[in-house]
Amino acid sequence: MRRIKIVIGAVVAVVVLIVVVVAVYLLTRDEAPEAVDLETTVARIEAAETTGDSTDTPSATEPAGDDAGTPTADAATNVATTSSDDTPALDAAVSADDDPGSEPATADQTAESPGGLDGVWAVQVAENAGDLQGEPTVSFAGFRVDEVLAGGIGDFTAVGRTADVAGSIELSGNVLVAATVEVTMGTLRTDNSSRDSQVRRALGANDFPQAIFTLVEPVELLANMADGETFSGSAQGDLTIKGVTNQVSFDLQAQLVDDTIVAVGSSDVVFSDFGVTAPSAPIVVSVEDHGIMEFQLLFTR
Repeated sequence: MRRIKIVIGAVVAVVVLIVVVVAVYLLTRDEAPEAVDLETTVARIEAAETTGDSTDTPSATEPAGDDAGTPTADAATNVATTSSDDTPALDAAVSADDDPGSEPATADQTAESPGGLDGVWAVQVAENAGDLQGEPTVSFAGFRVDEVLAGGIGDFTAVGRTADVAGSIELSGNVLVAATVEVTMGTLRTDNSSRDSQVRRALGANDFPQAIFTLVEPVELLANMADGETFSGSAQGDLTIKGVTNQVSFDLQAQLVDDTIVAVGSSDVVFSDFGVTAPSAPIVVSVEDHGIMEFQLLFTR
């Protein structure tokens, strides 16, 4: 009889311990960040830029004398009265003014020239990415996966992100002709350090430190993206995780914001297709074998 009581007491103690662990886990767990969304990201970036402009813009009344490297009014007068024999550039400017058919292009005309987005754009990497579980306005990549917790408590979404990304895109006309993005898997972080170590082991981050996406089919963009029009479509490419490569399709949205191309995307990925076993823990009953890979990338040139 005494032995039965001891066994029952041990079972009760284990149950209480599980309840306490679950309660602590839930109380210390932050709400999962929302999925990437272009409209939200652009709004955050524009708000951050507005805040930055209010502190970084020099005063309009600041003098611009010799110490600032700007010629004074006297210096400008001297240049204007110097003999044209020694100033061929000045002669050219005067000749252009005299010839009605040789007006120099204005800044607006230059901006409206074709091929405004042509060229290679590189991922903008943040020196201090801040809290990626909050509302980041920097480049990052990561995953979202649903967990089922013990005790019938319910489902939760684990979100891991890293700002350790690199890569570039190439635009020709209104076509995305090339894109490569690399993500350092060992730097993925969630809201729980214990989960982070399990994620690194599951991804084999020591042996396969990089996940790589390479575009395999050109993507036709909008002709008026240079005017800030939003693009929505998909991008087909080869995704390599843990040394295994599969072709995937990312839902893609992009918009030009000032001099930055903001792009967000996501794709549903089956972990076992890449030889990855979803990590788990005693408090977690199960983790789905598929999840969302997502990115928020800022490109500049």
